[in-house]
Amino acid sequence: MSQVMEEVNPAPADKKAEAEKKIMKQASAKVELRNLVKKFGKTTAIRDVNLDIDSGEFMTLLGPSGCGKTTILSMILGIHDPTSGGILFNGEVINGIPMNKRDIGMVFQNYALFPHMTVAQNVAFGLDMRKTSKQEKQKRVAKALEMVQLAEFSKRFPKELSGGQQQRVALARALVIRPKVLLLDEPLSNLDAKLRKDMRIQLKRLHDELNITTIYVTHDQEEALSLSTKVAVMSRGIVQQIGTPREIFMNPRNKFVANFIGYSNFLEGKVEAEQGEHFVFRSEHGYPLLVKKNPDIKIGQEVLLTIKPENVKVAGELIKDSINYMSGRVLTSDYVGSTTSYEVLTTQGEIIRINVLGLEPYPLNTDIKLYLNPASILILNKG
Repeated sequence: MSQVMEEVNPAPADKKAEAEKKIMKQASAKVELRNLVKKFGKTTAIRDVNLDIDSGEFMTLLGPSGCGKTTILSMILGIHDPTSGGILFNGEVINGIPMNKRDIGMVFQNYALFPHMTVAQNVAFGLDMRKTSKQEKQKRVAKALEMVQLAEFSKRFPKELSGGQQQRVALARALVIRPKVLLLDEPLSNLDAKLRKDMRIQLKRLHDELNITTIYVTHDQEEALSLSTKVAVMSRGIVQQIGTPREIFMNPRNKFVANFIGYSNFLEGKVEAEQGEHFVFRSEHGYPLLVKKNPDIKIGQEVLLTIKPENVKVAGELIKDSINYMSGRVLTSDYVGSTTSYEVLTTQGEIIRINVLGLEPYPLNTDIKLYLNPASILILNKG
């Protein structure tokens, strides 16, 4: 009976937690970037970027170093002003609004904790700047540390914490001010591989609970795919593609996007004909392949095929003249524990990369037979 009553009437602590989450959700903002341009002297870092980030969305800006993703974050935060274009929160332009009045929480790559302050003092810093009352400050700091599971570390100093704990302190400091938008600039890049995965889980949990608008910057495609509701892939200041993680992964728009998310086999050639539900493709080396149709591609068009290394299968037997089978010789191997990667030089002169589970006995110069499943091959516009 008591258990039933507890479920009907949640404990006060549960009510407080739900109230805090409700406040965070209500504070969350829709973010719009309109024709955003940023120049540094004669260098154009951001080129006419347009993004719509819904309230509560987790948007990741994904791309290599120097592509402009951190520059976008700095303009949203207010460190840099756009050369042209607008930044809007809930439909209102925030260009020119001082950085400390934008209600933004920021987690930097190096965490930027004050070494002479305790964990609680670091978390309270933004509230001190806002002249929050002592009682309210204590309550919100305690709640923020509870959110990131560091309540018992409040009196420690940053040097007494691990890298993952420091990262969570920085996250608590960003959340405690109840920001409209949370910005994270490669916050996991200084952590080891296992801790990065653990922290991804923590970030995902917090976002699911708080539903706060989050803009995350990374060059790690695994992070982007696992954390995000939307991903914007960037190169040289231009957004190459925007979509859900699944859309980006399954249907990359061009060679840059495909390569950046792990499609490392590319074959150039021409679509020669239709065959049922497939196109007949002929590579520049004269080799035919069946590929699934793409409605945007025409017969006779020069195209680019791509297939992920893990989708290239080692064939047991090579059927003579059978389409989508290739024979070749192992050039390189790279064993990394869970998988082994190989480069295979085919008899047609193509270099095909494959990933196989575990350690397979394919020494260098071994003859090998491959199968490229038409359903796993993507066909892209060349260019």
